[in-house]
Amino acid sequence: MISKRARFINFILRLLKVQQRLADYDTGMKFLSRDRKNGPARPSKWFRKHSQLGDYHIDNHKVYEVDLKEGSSKHHIFYLHGGAYAFNIVFVHWTIIKKLIKATGASATVPLYPLAPEHDWSQSYPVVMRAYDRAVAKYGAENITIMGDSAGGGYSLGLTQMLRDQGKPMPGKIILLSPWLDATVSDPSQRELEKHDVLLSIQGAQTAGQFWAGEGKDPSAFPASPLFAAIDKLPPIAIFAGSDDLLYADALRLKKKADAQGVPLTLHVGEQMQHVWMLQPIREAKLALDQIVSFIKE
Repeated sequence: MISKRARFINFILRLLKVQQRLADYDTGMKFLSRDRKNGPARPSKWFRKHSQLGDYHIDNHKVYEVDLKEGSSKHHIFYLHGGAYAFNIVFVHWTIIKKLIKATGASATVPLYPLAPEHDWSQSYPVVMRAYDRAVAKYGAENITIMGDSAGGGYSLGLTQMLRDQGKPMPGKIILLSPWLDATVSDPSQRELEKHDVLLSIQGAQTAGQFWAGEGKDPSAFPASPLFAAIDKLPPIAIFAGSDDLLYADALRLKKKADAQGVPLTLHVGEQMQHVWMLQPIREAKLALDQIVSFIKE
């Protein structure tokens, strides 16, 4: 049974017509303009109090590094935030990163990667790749969990596939939270899923997917759509997806592909859960956090 708080959040989002507003191109661009004006959310005071919080820049793009002052472990989280590849990191991202750090003792790298539509994947990936190389040198590839939510989940899978293709050191694990893996949003089941989703629309996602692929480029091509690239020789993967999420189709297709190829992949489904429900202040998210922590510590 879905919790009362989760049901209430869904009711408010539907009442505010968030899905319809984001689907409209002009309204979406207004949201994007406001996002650029506000800029990325900064780490809370907790990070400065309990960790060594540092940052550096790659081609004028900030990358945060977090190391706990006490209770640190060997684990390292390389977190890629969501937001349709277009929106800045927000406070809920820092909240989930804080919870993961507290629960695992992990250090963390959080790149503020180049965003669409000002940049496409070909300009963004080199920045993130350099940040990953630095994390490997500092923390060791086997200790790294690459993870992200929504677009950040797609980015996490695409980055790991690219690391494999380039013969670079591979992370120990991958965690995908409501991942966006197909920028074309073309699975037939998504027409029905769209009716239940209170946040995402096919039209809005397809617009963002084209931005990420680049003008005149194929959004189904790798790495804009990592779902369609090979997934062999990857580290263990854990996916968390909601059954009422437009992107649930992506998680199911990746699971089917992994099972067919013998790739170690565990799919956790939140029944009646919406997009990125594991970042919400709800009971179901607490259970997901416990499962994520266990996967990291395994």
